[in-house]
Amino acid sequence: MAIKRRPQRKNTTQSLKDVLGEIMNEPKLRKGVMEFRAVHYWEKVMGKSVAGITKSVYFRNGTLFVSLNSSVVRGELVMLKDKIIKNMNEAIGSETIKNIIFK
Repeated sequence: MAIKRRPQRKNTTQSLKDVLGEIMNEPKLRKGVMEFRAVHYWEKVMGKSVAGITKSVYFRNGTLFVSLNSSVVRGELVMLKDKIIKNMNEAIGSETIKNIIFK
């Protein structure tokens, strides 16, 4: 009876950071993570006061949709839209947000 030998494993190891880096470079996964960050960073970038009057935030096709309880704050944010986009993209780490629509 012949003994089957298993192929030996390659003796190459990678750090978890390297493996996660490779995974994160997958375009579809990276896109999903950036979309998640776009919504997740709203409170961090805008602060608790604006987050407190925010009803909902969602992201679709490069646009962040933000629904607010206050028309006064909505008007102020519309005037600061370009600066908000810049600050959000800096927090996210990529040029994910192209536009913001305040409702």
